[in-house]
Amino acid sequence: MASSGASGGEPVHFGWFIPTAGDSVLLGDRDNRMPPSMDLFIDVARAAEDAGFEYALVPVEVGCWEAWITCSMIAARTKRLKPLLAVRPGYIVPTMMAKMVSTFDQLTEGRLSLNLIAGPGGAQQAMDGITYGHDERYEVMDEAVQIMKCVWTESDPVTYRGRHYQTEGAVVLPRPYQQPHPPFYIGGESEAAQEVGAKHADAYLFWGDTVEKTAEKIETIRARAAAYGRTGELKFGMRLQVVVRDTEDEAWDAAAALIAQTTDEHRTNREHRWAESQANDRMWELGKLEDFRVAPHLWSGITPVRTGAGVAVVGNPQQVAETLDQFIEIGCTEFCLSGNPHAREATRFGELVMPYFAERRAPELVAAPPAR
Repeated sequence: MASSGASGGEPVHFGWFIPTAGDSVLLGDRDNRMPPSMDLFIDVARAAEDAGFEYALVPVEVGCWEAWITCSMIAARTKRLKPLLAVRPGYIVPTMMAKMVSTFDQLTEGRLSLNLIAGPGGAQQAMDGITYGHDERYEVMDEAVQIMKCVWTESDPVTYRGRHYQTEGAVVLPRPYQQPHPPFYIGGESEAAQEVGAKHADAYLFWGDTVEKTAEKIETIRARAAAYGRTGELKFGMRLQVVVRDTEDEAWDAAAALIAQTTDEHRTNREHRWAESQANDRMWELGKLEDFRVAPHLWSGITPVRTGAGVAVVGNPQQVAETLDQFIEIGCTEFCLSGNPHAREATRFGELVMPYFAERRAPELVAAPPAR
């Protein structure tokens, strides 16, 4: 198998998605839906691990099972896969969150990454008693991350005076296994999200968009990061769906079938959710394109019926790899992917597309699957 066209530079990292609200072969297919369960989550996690994915994104939504507990169960039943755990400042005080993270990190010997979540805001967060406005949620996030970094790295007890949090002589044990701490991921289109990401994140994940638009976003955030003296520290990547088949025609047929059973009810429900998310607004905009074609092999057909990252890479294995290469060429080295049903599609991607990137990945991830 030929290697990916972008054969030099930084290593490429792949993550997958654990559908903790349940799974399906086709969106909108209520008759064949796979309800959330431990068996489902572990099947997907092990398929992803065996396929060579490094980490697994676990979501937070009203319909999703709780992320901290799910991630701990997944970590205990896999060998190498790193949960990408959603941390939502404002839900847990920073010192307790820091202790939970460092304990998790120690017990898994470094198999943990952190996904900073400020949204979705509105009614969903009001249900939980979170009433901060959009920009204020990022202020809370900024302070929380500052405190966590301090208690993980400073030798003396930490006293902090902020607008939203105050600590007096805080000490957190154990310290993280990963030094100086587990990596932070973030996403978002707003200036508030970009500012916190530029200041604190190790990886910035964009939802699917054109290569040109994504390149503009990278340059904007790089400039913001440079203002904090973080030149070259921040990695970039894409959160994408994927529909890969042996031939291009089969892939486009599979993409069309994926949304064939969705209804106007799905579209109406999706339109009125996540009203405070600029990234979600962009997905809605892309979902209005003719034939959902964002680019030759980027398709937005999922976005009118699903909140979140709905742009998919569609094509045969070489076309999918070449599309990802276009993002690599502008500076993306992280790809957090998903596809329905998630266990089967993780395996398919591992068999059909991963070989194109063998030269760009850690040797232990290209080797045989871990023993169970």
